[in-house]
Amino acid sequence: MQKFTFFVSCAKGIELLLKDELERLGISSQEKLAGVEFEGSIKDAYKVCIYSYLASQVMLKVATDKVINQQDLYEFISSINWMDYFAVDKTFKIIISGKHYDFNNTMFVSQKTKDAIVDQFRNVTNQRPNIDTENPDNVIKLHLHKQFVNVFLCLNIDSLHKRSYRQFQGQAPLKESLAAAILIKAGWLEELKKHQPILIDPMCGSGTILIEAALMAKNIAPVLLNKEFKIFNSKFHNQELWDNLLEIAKNSQKVTNAIICGFDIDNNVLDKAQRNIYQAGVEDVVTVKCQDIRDLENEFESEGLIVTNPPYGERLYGDQLDELLDIFNGFGDRLSQDFYGWKVAVLTSFADSIKELQLRTTERNKFYNGAIETILYQFEINEHAQFKHETQLEKNIRIAEASAQKSDEHIDFANKLKKNLKSLKPWLKQTGFECYRLYDADIPTFAVAVDVYSEHIFLQEYRADATIDQNIAKQRFYQAIYQIHKTLDIKYENIHTRVRQRQKGKEQYQKENDKNKFHIINEFDAKFYVNFDDYLDTGIFLDHRKIRQLVAKAAKNKTLLNLFSYTCTASVHAALKGAKTTSVDMSNTYLEWGKNNFTLNNINAKKHSFIQADCISWLKTNKDKFDVIFLDPPTFSNSKRMDDILDIQRDHELLINLAMDSLKKDGILYFSNNYRRFKMSPQILEKFNCENIDKICLSRDFLSNKNIHNCWEIKYK
Repeated sequence: MQKFTFFVSCAKGIELLLKDELERLGISSQEKLAGVEFEGSIKDAYKVCIYSYLASQVMLKVATDKVINQQDLYEFISSINWMDYFAVDKTFKIIISGKHYDFNNTMFVSQKTKDAIVDQFRNVTNQRPNIDTENPDNVIKLHLHKQFVNVFLCLNIDSLHKRSYRQFQGQAPLKESLAAAILIKAGWLEELKKHQPILIDPMCGSGTILIEAALMAKNIAPVLLNKEFKIFNSKFHNQELWDNLLEIAKNSQKVTNAIICGFDIDNNVLDKAQRNIYQAGVEDVVTVKCQDIRDLENEFESEGLIVTNPPYGERLYGDQLDELLDIFNGFGDRLSQDFYGWKVAVLTSFADSIKELQLRTTERNKFYNGAIETILYQFEINEHAQFKHETQLEKNIRIAEASAQKSDEHIDFANKLKKNLKSLKPWLKQTGFECYRLYDADIPTFAVAVDVYSEHIFLQEYRADATIDQNIAKQRFYQAIYQIHKTLDIKYENIHTRVRQRQKGKEQYQKENDKNKFHIINEFDAKFYVNFDDYLDTGIFLDHRKIRQLVAKAAKNKTLLNLFSYTCTASVHAALKGAKTTSVDMSNTYLEWGKNNFTLNNINAKKHSFIQADCISWLKTNKDKFDVIFLDPPTFSNSKRMDDILDIQRDHELLINLAMDSLKKDGILYFSNNYRRFKMSPQILEKFNCENIDKICLSRDFLSNKNIHNCWEIKYK
């Protein structure tokens, strides 16, 4: 079989990958700039055209010579016997690449080459081949380098990177061949050897990486997708051989159990991705879903590979670069927290974004997406992956101060803090309170509650409505942190944050963190332990300040039953006034906290009762009677420790009746809950003397939120 010299071109940076790809096809080659060269048959060249994911052009080398002027060029091109390559009735076009010392005008080089070829045919046959720039039978390529001209005959008329599946694309499309290259470099071919390969692209755009991964997984030859592919119509072309090789490629496709998932925050671009996936015929392997990369979760049973090509900094984000950096920061957090053992590859031209990942790179490689220079950063998520130089506090400070530069909205928040503090100062001076609510979503765009605990702030973010852009909500939250630090002169490390939402089951009692750091606060004549970091709440409800005082006064030198007692703060106040207390709660953690509160106030906890139990179940069996009962249930609870789900609107009638069964005939039941739409049962109103005491129980610092709780004083008729 006749041997030729072929040059296979590719994007700069992937030459070695292309060399390895040809090795897998049984072809030995030498690496060159922007391609590889090999000696082989037409069959070998056809195999590259059919199976290569990385090649751009497969070219038969015709001739090379030094050329110093236009006459040299004409004579050199004329010296090639073009009738050995194609017939006079076949069309051709000429393309020029590279630079020559003596030829600045590539149009001139193209014209001179065309003249030499046409003149040769006319002199021999009295006919001339025609030029066709749109759909030629053959493409002749001249590559200029210094004073040399290299002449090639292209086997593929159009670039091999075009697969025809990409009918719809995003703003910054990634070439198919480059997507394949980064997959191979990242280790996708090795991943495919596993029992169940897994690939995720968390910023998948129009889906190019996902589709290329699926083509490899299903062993689909790229050329089979190119509906417009055209092989050269040279005298060296063997149509029968070409057709046979295509048939072999079609029969080599396979079924795969690979899991290939793509995510993107833009539903519109995901729609394009879905259509491209169907166009490529890989919808049985690839799934896509709308999701922010900062919410990425590991739902897989084994480790896999994450490969992504996020937007390139200034190119797409412009003045939203801070948002891009925040996205990468969140992505890095998700990788560190949830993807241990995984390998990650990120292709980007924006180095600052990679710094935000806070991960150590294991390898860096330069690639080119067209003219754009990019770097493929690779990571292995293990115990050595994460940088240690930025603590969580340092990260929060950085984000807070960066957020403050994005808009001036937080100025209004700062002014409201100042106004509220000025309004509360006389009351604070009179009462001596060091713990109070300073702000409670007074400005709708800053939906937070700010509670002051002496030199500490407990900042609670109300869960944003689904219609609110989560990134904007997050930005405002960090702006609030910044202004609390600046306006109230609070150290960043003393600002403690929570997101308020309905808690389920054990979440109501589980730790949020494990710092185990307690602080002591004062309320009236009592002291309490609070914890700002480890639990959902601090250990005391500031809005219950007045009702705790009422309960303690009513229970002076009497017996108190504290139901849903939490950390027993009401019990402490009552005990300080001589009451004998019984505190009932499902959480042993909070009961132990309550005992510590007793000890902190020099009260012998052994003289008081602390009972871990479901309050409803306990009330059903209790035989003791109490002078005062404080009933403060949650709005909702489905803890496994309870026999049934508690819904305060539905179940308050049962609760009150059971509590009244444990109350002495001349006793008082104080009932409180935080359900804003609460309606007292008509049967309870009819059966007992019920007085709403909301106004009495509302402290000065909660006047802006008058529906924060419902308080009732209930007695027997």
